Amino acid sequence: MALGLKKLQILEVRESSQLLGVFGQGDHASPVNVEKEMVLPDLQELLLIQLPSISCFSLGCYDFLFPHLEKLEVHGCPKLTTESATTSNDSMSAQSKGFMNLKEISIGNLEGVQDLMVGSLVTIISGRHELSLVSLETLHLNLLPDLRCIWKGLVPCNLTTLKVNECKRMTHVFTDSMIASLVQLQVLEISNCDELEQIIAKDNDDENDKILSGNDLQSSYFPNLRRLEIRGCNKLKSLFPVAMASGLKKLQILKVSESSQLLGVFGHDNHASPANLEKEMVLPDLWLLFLDKLPNIVCFSHGCYDFICPNLSSSEVHQCPKLTTKFATTSNGTRVLNQRCCIFDMIYCLSLSVFISCFPQ
Repeated sequence: MALGLKKLQILEVRESSQLLGVFGQGDHASPVNVEKEMVLPDLQELLLIQLPSISCFSLGCYDFLFPHLEKLEVHGCPKLTTESATTSNDSMSAQSKGFMNLKEISIGNLEGVQDLMVGSLVTIISGRHELSLVSLETLHLNLLPDLRCIWKGLVPCNLTTLKVNECKRMTHVFTDSMIASLVQLQVLEISNCDELEQIIAKDNDDENDKILSGNDLQSSYFPNLRRLEIRGCNKLKSLFPVAMASGLKKLQILKVSESSQLLGVFGHDNHASPANLEKEMVLPDLWLLFLDKLPNIVCFSHGCYDFICPNLSSSEVHQCPKLTTKFATTSNGTRVLNQRCCIFDMIYCLSLSVFISCFPQ
């Protein structure tokens, strides 16, 4: 029947506990007559939600191709990720036309998945053809408690939004070799990842040398990042090395909360010469700063004297008892607080000696 669904644009299947596949195999079908490849030429959205028994997209077809698929959501389909297909050389031409338009992926509520190359899930759905990330813009990962690694050699060069929640065994989000390609990233949200130690880690097999220093990074990384939110990551000690801060020219919203081991938003580079440490750093577009329930944060940035936020209009700092950083003046006392700044909310910051040393006239 799939052959007749040439105009199908949206396919959504939810909450069907006994479903084994979207398309079945006829009991009397001869193996010779079973289609090895099937195309749904107009399919744009595919949603598979809460299907605990589904193991493949089609029980009787080797490959499914979706040349115009733009949105994929898979949640609560644990058996769909139990096997991994491979891409043979003779399938590469089909691969190139299979998922070139895929813009949004949302995957969630899957236990037992340790290494989720984003392409592997679609590989299972469609057969041998791995996912192309040429057009991928949005990726949501939620409730993947055993996930350790998101990427395996795939670089989503057009990614604009990444949201990761409750991936409790994941130790890092990116590696240093891939972030140079993430120039389009605008939104990064990470929450409730208990084992997360670094947002960016080294590409290094030596477990004792995974810590990233400023020497490994360029200040131009994430040049379009506008929104950064981190919550409930209790092994994270800093978000990025301080060397990256000067590259975040478009950052507008910065929220960090409920991360008990965080010492600073930007970390100190142990390998940097004191002469090379920035004494002043500017986040020119930042207008909202929110720090909440960070019991060990002592400063905004290790190794940088002051952070200047000329367009800051809302600043909330709650339950940061060790915080001592001043946010709104330069080292020589120049007034930098924008006159639009109208919200200051400071609660339980026992060590904060100076927040704003001068107000605009």
